[in-house]
Amino acid sequence: MDKASYLAAVASGGAAIGAAADGNLDLPVPSCPDWVVADLVAHMGRVYGWVTGILSGGGQPPTGSGPEAPSDRSGLLAWYGEMRERLLADLTGHDAEDPAWVFVSSAPQKVGWWYRRQALESSVHRFDAQSATGRADPIEAPLAAEGIDEYLTEFLPGIMKRGRVEGLSGTLHVHATDTPGEWWLDLDAEGLAVRREHAKADTAVRGPASDLYLLLFNRQTVQHGSVEVLGNASVVDAWRGVAF
Repeated sequence: MDKASYLAAVASGGAAIGAAADGNLDLPVPSCPDWVVADLVAHMGRVYGWVTGILSGGGQPPTGSGPEAPSDRSGLLAWYGEMRERLLADLTGHDAEDPAWVFVSSAPQKVGWWYRRQALESSVHRFDAQSATGRADPIEAPLAAEGIDEYLTEFLPGIMKRGRVEGLSGTLHVHATDTPGEWWLDLDAEGLAVRREHAKADTAVRGPASDLYLLLFNRQTVQHGSVEVLGNASVVDAWRGVAF
């Protein structure tokens, strides 16, 4: 995906969060059990503001965690909209090769990384916000496939280093059926081994990229999507213990 596609996903996802939240701030968020919709909106406003500060830092790490949401809920959505528009303007005004701090040490420390990250952040939390209202749209397949790749190659190795998850062992094959994307993982390898390839594994999960991404991100279960599980299904059950 290119810059324009990422920014379109930030714009549409961010707007859909606001639309889903309007009049629904007290609804519980099923995919984030500790939150109501107001908490989700506050979180996203802080994230957008935090990333805006990172983009202006010229490669230096941030000194804070982002702006605080207003304590008065009557101003929450307006504040959130302002944070969203500021981020979009800053992402648009920066070149992908501009330096920017990135919290994954193995990733390029450049603004381009944030295009994709904020597209995915906005899309996942758009799903969360819409889930609270009872109807959530899937994530666009090409973007979901990029999210799977980001999660498996950049985030999961660090998660696994923090401690083993009981029942998460053996090899795993992840196969998107509606867009290019296949990954093979050795969950027992030190530091985790991930390859972008088709290969036989102890467990295989295959299905639409959106359902796979939401499954890996613990946003929905196999029962709620169209994912087929082959082999050792207990690994998929154990995945619920993976915390980002």
